[in-house]
Amino acid sequence: MAVAWTGVMLAHAGVAQTTGSLDAWNRDARAKFAAQRFGIFVHWGIYSTYAQGEWYLQGGGGRIDEAAYARAKDGFYPSKFDARAWVALFKEAGAKYLTITTRHHDGFSLWPTQADDGYNIAQTPFRRDVVGELAAACTNAGLQINFYYSLMDWHRKDYPAGRASKSVLGEQVGDYASYRKFMLAQIGELIDRYRPGNIWFDGEWDHAQFNARTGQWERTLDWKFDEIYDFIHDRKTLVANNNHQPIRAKEDIQLFERDLPGDHADLGFSRHQPVTNDRPVEQCDVLQHQVWGWKLDERKFRTAEEVVAMIARSAARGANMLMNVGPDGSGALPPQCVETLKGVGRWFARNGESIYGTEGAGVGLAKEIVSTRKGDVLYVHFLDPKATRFAFKYEGEIRSARCLATGAPVQVERTPSGVAVLTIARETGDDFDYVVEVR
Repeated sequence: MAVAWTGVMLAHAGVAQTTGSLDAWNRDARAKFAAQRFGIFVHWGIYSTYAQGEWYLQGGGGRIDEAAYARAKDGFYPSKFDARAWVALFKEAGAKYLTITTRHHDGFSLWPTQADDGYNIAQTPFRRDVVGELAAACTNAGLQINFYYSLMDWHRKDYPAGRASKSVLGEQVGDYASYRKFMLAQIGELIDRYRPGNIWFDGEWDHAQFNARTGQWERTLDWKFDEIYDFIHDRKTLVANNNHQPIRAKEDIQLFERDLPGDHADLGFSRHQPVTNDRPVEQCDVLQHQVWGWKLDERKFRTAEEVVAMIARSAARGANMLMNVGPDGSGALPPQCVETLKGVGRWFARNGESIYGTEGAGVGLAKEIVSTRKGDVLYVHFLDPKATRFAFKYEGEIRSARCLATGAPVQVERTPSGVAVLTIARETGDDFDYVVEVR
């Protein structure tokens, strides 16, 4: 008899659903993305050579202007970049996809684009097609590749300067029709050449202001997103937009930046962004605290234990986790990131089925204990090392309860009122997220 359970409901506990009116490719692509649950984000570009993070140009405090910054491309030669080694590590870590910053806010492109004025990887001493090599490596390893693409541009003269870009561009009026034509040419290249799963937009908020009266962000530029999204959908590619606003009809994935969906935590970007219940959800976060692009300082790196807990909590909300790494200017991944990802991979090797293809089960105790489910199977994640007992209501018969990593049976007490109590013994020691499979 199937088990049904109830408990402390978590926000967005259900799985992302799709509507019957969608094209088949779109419906299938959304479902595939939602099932992957864990991906790696990579912020990398010429800003990495400065070792000051990806916002160095905008936040340089007047220490460097755009023309001087752009000259970094003339010396960009990341001799340690190895797409296959990166992807092999990400796969070992348990990731199912990679999202790479093909072009960040500084406007530099990591592929030999024909659409710009030469501000791209082909004009560096390195010359190699970074995006192409990563796409090929992902295909060979069975990972999906997705493309971050900045809507904001601190380099081009036709980009209309907004609130975040004026510190670099001044009051540049620009020509959005020209800039949009350029963007569509680049996006078309990326999709037609490399076949990503989705285009991940960022920077719309450069042209948005908060209306205190309505409590909403309002656009100050008509981006013509419907036309941009149709252009992408015509190429059978999904659309995501990191705009910190309610999701639009033609956006396929809802994004949360450093914020568990529905929590309004950390930076509070999502305060005015209700959680969708009809599309996949993804949250992104960082391995090096507070930094996306490589920064040489004393900032701490997250441990494998922290990352696994973030992945489990995200899955329990019915969301994917996109965890960021920032390679240095040579193309090498920081040793702390490598160590953490290998630790995450060891956990996934034993417990991955409690994450992949699951949805939130709505049973848990906030951060200490969360749950996922797949069909009639419940996975209880004990994230707090001090937690050894958990009670939840159930209906029907519980046939078995076991430690997912070892197969060791887990004690289950049943009460006449329909409450099951799990009692665990952490015999594996290194499994910081101790997962109990209940059938």
